[in-house]
Amino acid sequence: MNIPLFKPYIGHEEMNAVSRVLKSKKLTRGQEVEGFEKEFASYVGKKYAVAVNSGTSGLHVSVRALGWKQGDEIITTPFSYIASSNALLYENITPVFVDIDPNTLNIDVNKIEEKITAKTKGIMLVHVFGLPVDAAKIKSLKEKHNLTVLEDACEATGPAGTDFLVSHIGEASVYGFHENKQMTTCGEGGMIVTDDIDIAEKCRSMRDQGRSMKKDWIKNVILGYNFRLTEVQAAVGREQLKRLDSMLAKRELVANQYQNLLSSVDDLRTPLNPAYSKRSWFVYFVIFETTEMRDYVHKSLGEAGISSSVNYFPPIYYFPMYKDCNRGCNNTESISKLILVLPMFYEMTDIDIVEVVNVIKSAISKR
Repeated sequence: MNIPLFKPYIGHEEMNAVSRVLKSKKLTRGQEVEGFEKEFASYVGKKYAVAVNSGTSGLHVSVRALGWKQGDEIITTPFSYIASSNALLYENITPVFVDIDPNTLNIDVNKIEEKITAKTKGIMLVHVFGLPVDAAKIKSLKEKHNLTVLEDACEATGPAGTDFLVSHIGEASVYGFHENKQMTTCGEGGMIVTDDIDIAEKCRSMRDQGRSMKKDWIKNVILGYNFRLTEVQAAVGREQLKRLDSMLAKRELVANQYQNLLSSVDDLRTPLNPAYSKRSWFVYFVIFETTEMRDYVHKSLGEAGISSSVNYFPPIYYFPMYKDCNRGCNNTESISKLILVLPMFYEMTDIDIVEVVNVIKSAISKR
């Protein structure tokens, strides 16, 4: 493709960091991981951070650290990458799906309470496409029903602030650093953040085979996994974190240019920018009025050498592993057939954006 869907930005700083680690001969359990954890915790305004090898791994050990277990029900969204709910299935926990708000594409906070039962132990929030879930209603439900909250922020990396309330609701939050995200740790990686030292220590142990965090570290005290982040990955992450604000600003600029060029186009709608929060732009997407138009534009973009995706996201309960879960989330089912994700990356040029938009406009005019 002439214009890819995503492309990580890797500079000389990251290359030098990798070289530094390789020359050190210390490739795991070292100072790079420790430094990355401290710097990331500070960036998002939390006390503790635990680096892991993927956002999925981070969600998995966080579920266990929160004490969610077999027989529990956890409320979540069906409009997400399947990893969020998989973290529940790993522990034989039942995900209870609540439909999305058709404007924000996040879980509809006004529909959560009707799904709460005696078995409901918590909520797994997903900040879809980098837009934070509106926190006020969640906090009220959390207190009223004595629930714990895990935030899937894998698409919502951004700085702490009153205008971006991610990691402010949950006992723990998880970020992802896949190569398509706002920042990366050499292709894969994740980070758990929390203000609770017990949760942090449990996650730190579980990511490293359940070993004790005391001097007799070889003594394994709980069931754990090999979910460690390498020193090379952490070194790349530290460099990415240094320039993250500028990378986020560039992604916002790309999104704003798309918005300006597409907001008046018939047969589609552009992403909502709500007053309650900023968005950390993970992807840029449009929603068409019909599936036929969406698919035709997708095909036209591909023929022009421009990558786009119609696969964000089918309802999770469509997958066979979730056949016994509740269904009937009409907004999710409808929007998943209408949404098209467009190219977005740090080095995207004005010419690239105009080319994408021109193909979309031309395709629409021909239908």
